[in-house]
Amino acid sequence: MEGRGTQGSSGAGGNSGNDGFGGRALRPGMAGQLGAGGQARTQPGMTGRLGGTGAQFPEPVLGPEGHTPSAPKLNNSMRTLLLLVYALILPLTARWVFALDERLALVIYFALLLPLFFLFRWPNAPGMLMAGFLTMLIGKLSYAVTVNPLNGPDETHYYEQVVSFERLSQFLPYAMEHFQTQWANISAYPVFGMLYMPFYKWLEIEDPLAITLLNTVLLILVVNRTYRLNEKYFGYTLPDSDKSRHLFYVVAVFGLLVSPCMMFMSSLFAKDVFCVLLGLYGATLLLERRWILFLLVLAYSTGLRDYALVYTFGFYFLYAGKLKTSIGVLGAAALLIVWQIGPLGMINAGMLSVFLFMSPNPMNPGNWEPKTLLRTIEAVYMTVVLMLSVYQFVKYKETRRFYLIAAIMLFTYACALVLVGYVTVTGRDLEYGVGTIGDNMVRKKLPVIPLLYTISAYTLVWCFKPFMVKRQKIATTPHGVDGELVEGTGGTASGAAASSLR
Repeated sequence: MEGRGTQGSSGAGGNSGNDGFGGRALRPGMAGQLGAGGQARTQPGMTGRLGGTGAQFPEPVLGPEGHTPSAPKLNNSMRTLLLLVYALILPLTARWVFALDERLALVIYFALLLPLFFLFRWPNAPGMLMAGFLTMLIGKLSYAVTVNPLNGPDETHYYEQVVSFERLSQFLPYAMEHFQTQWANISAYPVFGMLYMPFYKWLEIEDPLAITLLNTVLLILVVNRTYRLNEKYFGYTLPDSDKSRHLFYVVAVFGLLVSPCMMFMSSLFAKDVFCVLLGLYGATLLLERRWILFLLVLAYSTGLRDYALVYTFGFYFLYAGKLKTSIGVLGAAALLIVWQIGPLGMINAGMLSVFLFMSPNPMNPGNWEPKTLLRTIEAVYMTVVLMLSVYQFVKYKETRRFYLIAAIMLFTYACALVLVGYVTVTGRDLEYGVGTIGDNMVRKKLPVIPLLYTISAYTLVWCFKPFMVKRQKIATTPHGVDGELVEGTGGTASGAAASSLR
């Protein structure tokens, strides 16, 4: 049986790390005792002074998820009720304000997203979350002003359904007939229309810019779902488990919130952000062994993207720690590429695996123009992350399992993209050669953006390991009573013993 990357065992329902204490496994380094309800609590009086400075450092009381509670928590029923209320308020507000002014509608709608954002569960870092969320909203507003949501032929065809069907009751029979007669070669246009057509028709909106409102909510759901997967199922080794784990969560969430690629793609009349969300939800349903819902989500997501199966199972293998299975799938994908394309396909798949980090290409001067500047800066950042990841893989053997499974997922996904690109290029009677991709790379990399920022957070946390070790050495220096050096001991073993007697 394959295990996950760290401590813990697989409980019923496929939830790894369940040790019976409130359904969550205690992570290494959680000092203290188990209180009622499985909460980790510190022993009374565990305080001290740093080197005689008088600075108190009581250990915090940890909540059931290992987070320090900063405010009273909403219970699940109240949170669900508030989310339902907001689900009604947001579209009704959009309908009312869009009738007045579309730019004003965006500002008001985005302002209303702030309370909604904090109704979801996040890591306990309100300052970083607020900074990331506001950055995302500013970026979204700038893209709404500067980017045409109908930026390409696909976006135009999606929007044509809005103006072609006057009422939702006219669209639904068309979509159902398409599903019944074209199920073997289904089009993404009616499939995606099942999501946005109710939004447009029930609110009586025809402005293509309104898709930004829907996609922004989907973007928030993508970030939250990535966090929940990491918080519940990320079982790979982290240095100084408690502190670095929280930092890992925060960095991953912040990175996704400020990602220019996510901001840009969620500003277009396109399906891509929704595809990412379905892939993450599909992986979650697999991990929870909710088979029927998983099959429904997979069927719908496959209607949007033929290769949705690849990244959905890729996320599942990553969070379930299925190294051997992922290697087997990679071998099958490589054989298929060699059979269909030849060795050239494998070369392109390898190049594409790296290019997923480096897209748009920073070496192309045209990508430094204002319209692509932010996404190019993101590509430079991801290139640095890639180099640091290779360094951490070589230096720390504890990181190798995570990096190996993540690399396998990326290469397998690259194989799928190469095969799709090969079919597209040859279908247009174009020449296929080294480096030929055949489609918009920024769009195609979107399903693995959550993985890229998870890799980024994991790498940065391991980069901080030397500083964590240095702080631990300072904290464990022999001290006397209440953390002060015992006079006359000179820091000897007898002085340390005197301190411990206290």
